[in-house]
Amino acid sequence: MKRYLYNYQTILTFSSPVINHSVLLRCQPMNADYQTVEEEHVIMSPDFWTCKGTDSFGNRILFGGEREPHSSFAFVSTGIVSMEPYNVKVTHGISPIYYLPTRLTSLSTRMERERTADIVADAMDICHAVHVMIEYVPCATTVETSAEDALQQRKGVCQDYAHLMIAICRQSGIAARYVCGFMEGTGETHAWVEIFDGYRWVGIDPTSDSQIVYGYVKLAHGRDAADCAVSRGLYAGLVSQEQIINVTLKEI
Repeated sequence: MKRYLYNYQTILTFSSPVINHSVLLRCQPMNADYQTVEEEHVIMSPDFWTCKGTDSFGNRILFGGEREPHSSFAFVSTGIVSMEPYNVKVTHGISPIYYLPTRLTSLSTRMERERTADIVADAMDICHAVHVMIEYVPCATTVETSAEDALQQRKGVCQDYAHLMIAICRQSGIAARYVCGFMEGTGETHAWVEIFDGYRWVGIDPTSDSQIVYGYVKLAHGRDAADCAVSRGLYAGLVSQEQIINVTLKEI
């Protein structure tokens, strides 16, 4: 077993005050077979009300809001997670949605790979292929970029590697889902893939071309990135905004 300290900070500033600001956050780690939250704290801008819940995928969510004028919004999610080797056991089968393409995981051409009896090995072959299809270029894409778009331009970030791998896995008859969370080190949030091997969900990171064992803290999963955004919000005001995100995950 390993233990990790995580710290996720977001600061959002507006060019002038906004009102009626509502937020939905997926900033707290999941409790899963391999991952246990030992301690956690969430600190939000003091005037924001909050309440807890879960979404349709079982991801933990926080709702919050503030009606009065304000020029910034900030929150911190920090705590300690203990971890066994990465795997998520399944006892009652999985939803068929993880075999189906979505807007962000559709491809116009067939790219399915030949299947064997070893689903994890087949998925790793896809991971290796995707890793060389795309060049990692920060800011080359947006949250709306699809697997098709990333493949056409041959560059992207972790979200695009994950979407393309999911697209090819699903074409090949392998159930796959999108995962967001924290990767060991300092930076921003990270995206990777879970594939179903018939018994469990196995974590694979096509950005680093590796099967996951330790060093990844899971926040949420879904069909694609649209299902598990870490932070979303609505407000009233014609303003520009600037967002700063900092994530640290460190073994302790």
